[in-house]
Amino acid sequence: MIRTVTGDIPPPQGAILIHEHLQIDLTKTKSPATVLGPGDQTDIIEDLKHTVAQHGLRLITDLSGPGSGRNPQALKAISQAAGIHVVAATGFYWEPTHPDVISGSIAQLRDAMIREIETGVAGTNIHCGVIKVGTNYGTPTAAEEKVFRAAAEAARATGAAIITHTSTPDQAQWQIDTLEAAGAELPRVLISHLHGLKDFNELVRHARRGIMFGFDQIGFAKGPSYEAYADLVMRALEANLTDQMMLSSDMARRERLHKKDGTSYGTVFSHLLPLLRQKGVSQEQIEKIMKENPSRLLQLKR
Repeated sequence: MIRTVTGDIPPPQGAILIHEHLQIDLTKTKSPATVLGPGDQTDIIEDLKHTVAQHGLRLITDLSGPGSGRNPQALKAISQAAGIHVVAATGFYWEPTHPDVISGSIAQLRDAMIREIETGVAGTNIHCGVIKVGTNYGTPTAAEEKVFRAAAEAARATGAAIITHTSTPDQAQWQIDTLEAAGAELPRVLISHLHGLKDFNELVRHARRGIMFGFDQIGFAKGPSYEAYADLVMRALEANLTDQMMLSSDMARRERLHKKDGTSYGTVFSHLLPLLRQKGVSQEQIEKIMKENPSRLLQLKR
C-alpha cells in the first residue's frame, strides 16, 4: 500500500511525479520567489487538474519537510479538490536547520519520523508516506549525518522509502555510504538531482549499488535543456538502468505555475516525453520510469 494524505491506497493506475512541491517556503535562505503557499492554492489545483486531464497524472509526492513550508492540511485539501493522490514527506531539512535537529538525538529524530508516518502529523489524522532528507552545500555536517542515520532507522521501522536532496551531485557518494552504514536498504533509497553529475560513469557506479536515482529538475530555467535531459535518459536506458530511473520537475516557485505562464506540473509530459518517443523510447519503458518505478518505491515495505 501507498500512504497518502487521504489514507492508504493500492498503487494507482497512472503516472506519478516523485519529486515535487505543492506547498514550500524557502525564503529564509533563498529568493523570495521560492515559495508556493496558501495564496497559490487555487492556481496549484487548476494546474494539477489540467495535468491530470491532459496527461493522466494520478499521484504526486510533496517533498517539503517541517520548517520548509510543509502544510499537511493544505496538501489534503489540494488532493481532494484536484482529484489526485498526494504523498507527504516526513524528515528534516537544512533550510534552515530544524531546532529539533540541533537539540535532538538520533533516536528522538527517528521517533519523530516514525510518529508522522504511523500516528499522524501534529495531532492530525494526516500521515506521511515517505522520508525526505538532504544535505546543504559543501561537506555534510555532523547534524546532517545525525538526520541521515535517523532516517535509515525510521525507514527500517516503518517500511517507508527515503528520498534525498543533493545540493551538488557529488554528495551522492556520502549519502549512499551514510545510509548504507546506518542500515538502510539501498533499493529503498532515491538519490535526487543526479542529472547534474559531470561523469556519467559515476551515475552508473552509484546505480550498481542498488539505489534509485532521479533526473528531477526538468523545466528549470537555469537547468539542462529538454534535449539534454532526453539524451541523458537515453544513456541511462542504454546502460540498463531503466528499473532505477525516475523523472520529475521539482516545482517550487509560483512563476512555474501554468497560471503564471510557467512550465507547470505537466512539463515532463508535455516537453520531455515527446522527445523520448521521437528517440525511440517505448511506451513500456516510459511506464516503467513514470509509473512502475515510483510506485514500487512508495509502497510501504514491512
